[in-house]
Amino acid sequence: MFFEAILPSHSTTPTLPGSELTNLEKDHAILTLRQTIGPQAASLEDDHLRQFLLANAWNLEGAQRQLQNALLWRAQQGADDFPVATKTNKLPLLVSVRGYEYVEDGHVQSDPRLSEAAVRIINHMGGSCFHKFDKEGHPVLIDRTGHHQMKEIGSDITDEELTNFQLACNEFLHRVLLAEATDRTQHSVTRETVIADCSDMGLWQFHMNGLLKVKLVADHFQAHYPETLHRLFIVNAPSAFLVMWKVIKPWLDKRTLDKVHILGKDYRDVLLKYIDEDALPSYLGGNCTCSHLPGGCAPSVHDGSIPMLEKSSHNLVSENPYNPDIMAQAKADPGLRKVAKRTVASK
Repeated sequence: MFFEAILPSHSTTPTLPGSELTNLEKDHAILTLRQTIGPQAASLEDDHLRQFLLANAWNLEGAQRQLQNALLWRAQQGADDFPVATKTNKLPLLVSVRGYEYVEDGHVQSDPRLSEAAVRIINHMGGSCFHKFDKEGHPVLIDRTGHHQMKEIGSDITDEELTNFQLACNEFLHRVLLAEATDRTQHSVTRETVIADCSDMGLWQFHMNGLLKVKLVADHFQAHYPETLHRLFIVNAPSAFLVMWKVIKPWLDKRTLDKVHILGKDYRDVLLKYIDEDALPSYLGGNCTCSHLPGGCAPSVHDGSIPMLEKSSHNLVSENPYNPDIMAQAKADPGLRKVAKRTVASK
């Protein structure tokens, strides 16, 4: 959900604006961070280290602490062993997808390989869809924010279930979609663009238990997946959202605020500045309809465009989004954990 992108981390780390550093000094900071972390950093690319430095305004001490905590958290959660859906392994999607090469177009639907928790979570979510790329090559996530069932998220989902579900979605973004974006553009892509569609949002969604649960999960992912937001466009924002925004805005630093665009209903020209017409859904002002699939560009179980997921005896009780047998298989089978990369022609 887009809340993760904007909720503050309340860091108290002293900062040094990156604009005050030369490229040589930034390269040295990355090298120093790598050396400080030691063997654990061997598999991390420079751009991954840069994200932690950016999140701490190039403060080495803060970046080191945050990265070490993130690596420990990943080990505790078993993040590297989480399966991700690809075109090859054909695992069920946790988020609908349109317009990628590394994973087939599809939407969330009933599947015996999902856990009971995943079925429940998806049915309470408003609907999200990774929909093609922006003009700079970042994957675009369309979040149907106005359809999120916040009361049910607060009362019918545990912290662990929501954390593991979002962990799996983040791993899918990083290992599959950002990997494709990097291959497609021939340079490192580490961020996504998000369109939060607030159509049909009402005050009933600002349910305290749900918001607190989302805030708890958001804190986890701001800490462990820093600097993954490129831009956030909030469209069709009602007065109810603007009231909440007045509370949130003072918490945010300038770097985050610069990424957020609140557009109300006058959003078409701004979106088309950053996203091609053919990559933008028609209902958001573009030309794309994704008519080859039910539900079109950004389906939701709450607007009737795709059916609610149904539980069956095959959907087992688990805090993870996939059934225990799938989770166990993923530990032994790399094909369930990463994409079989190949060169994707630039588009």
